[in-house]
Amino acid sequence: MVGKSATTAPAAFEDGVLAVRCFFDTSVLVAASVRQHPHFHRADKALRRCITGEDTGLVHSQSVLEFHSAMTQLPKGLAVPPLEVRAILEEGILRHVECRTLVRKKVEEAQRLAAEAGLMGGIVYDFYHLIAAREMNAEVVLTFNLRHFEAIVPPGMPFVIREP
Repeated sequence: MVGKSATTAPAAFEDGVLAVRCFFDTSVLVAASVRQHPHFHRADKALRRCITGEDTGLVHSQSVLEFHSAMTQLPKGLAVPPLEVRAILEEGILRHVECRTLVRKKVEEAQRLAAEAGLMGGIVYDFYHLIAAREMNAEVVLTFNLRHFEAIVPPGMPFVIREP
């Protein structure tokens, strides 16, 4: 069974007072990297808290490839050439966050749990991010795909899912 089981964000986090371990979904990384994005300021503020050391940023290795894919296919003439995407990742994101890959046992667990939950299609990648966030001891998962994540969060996940 999956579905809304994440907790509510503590008031102090809402005010930006507490230092927290923030897992960044690809949607937030893209928004923080494109000034013309409608959520740029919110995403940029969250990433800057990690750059300044106020929070600890967490990224799953799958997000790096998703970021590349998204940035090279942006609409309205905003698509970024692949080599520039690499520079954005290296300079603007990866040097400021922890990036990890799950070990095979955890990948297999994620697939098993996704299968048991009946998840189909691309939503399984968001589910995989939630497993990675748990393994990285995230306290908050930041995403602009809130409804997708809330619909698939496995029971007992020890973090808050919210928009930046």
